[in-house]
Amino acid sequence: MPQKPKVIFSVYSKINGFIKVVDTLSGRELKSDQDITITLADNHKYFNNRYWGIYVEELKNLRFSFKKALCFGLGGGSIQNKLFKTYPGIEILTIEIDPLMNDIHNYYFSGDKNDKHQILNLDAELFLKSHQRFGSFEETFDLIFVDVFSSMKVDEFDKVKNFYSTAKTLLRKNGIFSMNLIVKDEDQYLKSQENIKLLKEKFSDVRLVYTSDLTGIANLEVFASDKITL
Repeated sequence: MPQKPKVIFSVYSKINGFIKVVDTLSGRELKSDQDITITLADNHKYFNNRYWGIYVEELKNLRFSFKKALCFGLGGGSIQNKLFKTYPGIEILTIEIDPLMNDIHNYYFSGDKNDKHQILNLDAELFLKSHQRFGSFEETFDLIFVDVFSSMKVDEFDKVKNFYSTAKTLLRKNGIFSMNLIVKDEDQYLKSQENIKLLKEKFSDVRLVYTSDLTGIANLEVFASDKITL
């Protein structure tokens, strides 16, 4: 008989609600209490076929090199691990509001095996509004990636005035701003178009990649730059 998925850890987070780490026949997964997959481990059977792997493959089609990346959202750290493998020598700063994710990343996923990964437990809005307090980041990053679990609501960034314009000041010339959005229903799709419209006001080149899986979850990968291919 097939082995049933096994919950190996569960916890209540004031920020993310109940979350759990589940071992399945296909690999380890981080899930919400609604059974929504937040992260697949980077050695998961379907990692490369889902948005986590597809996102990095799309990046490879755009640029062969990135030196510094800013990631909003940690989860299990699978995107960061994939970036380290794909772009040797890259430095990554991750902004993660929920400290519990650090422990989940370290104890149940690959953890920080790379000393070029720095994690700050801060709200994305706070970091953008007062990033000078944490270091000199003007024109520092050639890649910014936004993948926060609350983007399930898509309207996360409607609350942050000047999110895109402020983020752009942290990009090097012709750097890439990218984000993952969940668009599993019409309301989320329409709100995603509002975000894309704002991005097109800030960047001259905006490209979209749709991905989906068998559970009916659809992802919209957005890549924006003033010069997206060099």
